[in-house]
Amino acid sequence: MAGTIITVPEGALHPAITHEATRRWLAGSGLQDGHSLMRFSPAEAPTPTVRRYLLTKAANADPDRLDAYIADLLVVGHLLIDGYEADEVVLDGTTGRVFSMWLYEESPQNAELFPLAPSLEALTRFLTAMDEFCGLCGRFAGFAGRTGAHAVAEASALLMSVFTEEEWGDAGWGSAGPCTDWDHEIPAFWRMAALIRPMALIAGPGKGLRLDLPKGLLDEEFGADEVVRVAPSRLPAALEHEPTRRFLTEVGLPQEALMFWMDEEETLLLPLPEDRERSKQNPDHDHLWNGTDELPPEAEHLLVLGGLMHDFTVLIDGRTGAVHYAEYDADRVVPVNADISTLAFTVWMHSRQQDLEEEHDFTDDFYHQLADTMIATLASVDPVACLPATDPDDYRYWPEVFHDEAGGVL
Repeated sequence: MAGTIITVPEGALHPAITHEATRRWLAGSGLQDGHSLMRFSPAEAPTPTVRRYLLTKAANADPDRLDAYIADLLVVGHLLIDGYEADEVVLDGTTGRVFSMWLYEESPQNAELFPLAPSLEALTRFLTAMDEFCGLCGRFAGFAGRTGAHAVAEASALLMSVFTEEEWGDAGWGSAGPCTDWDHEIPAFWRMAALIRPMALIAGPGKGLRLDLPKGLLDEEFGADEVVRVAPSRLPAALEHEPTRRFLTEVGLPQEALMFWMDEEETLLLPLPEDRERSKQNPDHDHLWNGTDELPPEAEHLLVLGGLMHDFTVLIDGRTGAVHYAEYDADRVVPVNADISTLAFTVWMHSRQQDLEEEHDFTDDFYHQLADTMIATLASVDPVACLPATDPDDYRYWPEVFHDEAGGVL
């Protein structure tokens, strides 16, 4: 939620801010800082132009190589990635337009602008709407307690309307060109928020599990023939957690998702010690072992559920239903999801994002912001998956792989 409000006395505004509406806004209502998406800095006279800001980043940079329009914009804040300052938020003091910017210290001539808001006032409205959605308050209060596909679609449409109903104007967008030439009605940064964040509403609280997924959700996404359900007679006695037993028999999991897979025929629900011995006898797995025979504590209670990309085994604690992963030769396990229902939600959300990516090309310009959007959506329904790591070995799988731009996970 928003915190400090940054206002600037009229006489202290940067002289480059000549746009009267922008001057009034900064001197009056001001900028609300403390949002999870971006952080602002005061727009007083010391606020740098991009030209001066570049020199603070790299003293040997050549600001004369900047595009003339970009060089005179004002740096008023930053987009946040994983809580840290990333792309700059810049203001055109003449038109009031707001952009995010890629700035390359070694090649400033390649700096790029991406439209963010038609004004600081509009940007404030956008951020307020995001706060209201995250808190299911204000205009989104009616979604409290609502779940399912209709709730997701309606919340997404309402959030999208906040951005589409704004007066964007057609001029004053610099190198981004007039908005009538844009590929989409609104910038990707806000489309991500409107299309991904409402996915958290797909499921309500479960009985004994975190989530109660809508009937047929996984069948619709992956195909009924691709969802594995386990006959009650095949469930081992070691799987004592009754809600997990019901989920496996009634809901199931996709046999092969983008990052998760199941081996229904050979390893499904094997105790970890048995699976390890079986793997060691397989010549194709020789490269996975470093010679250790150590098992995680209480390994006999850990049952193989499937695997994750990067040679991780997904394990479920038969007593509690908690879901972990382990490297093939590891003597410890690491939480990956709170339980089987949030694992299912995660692979469903990732599959939906891939479909949206085909249309929206989010990752072209905002890969890590998309990763943060996915992580925030998952964190809102799963208290375990996205917890900060507690030590170097506490590798939280989903946050790490969503940010794996080189691997093209998103």
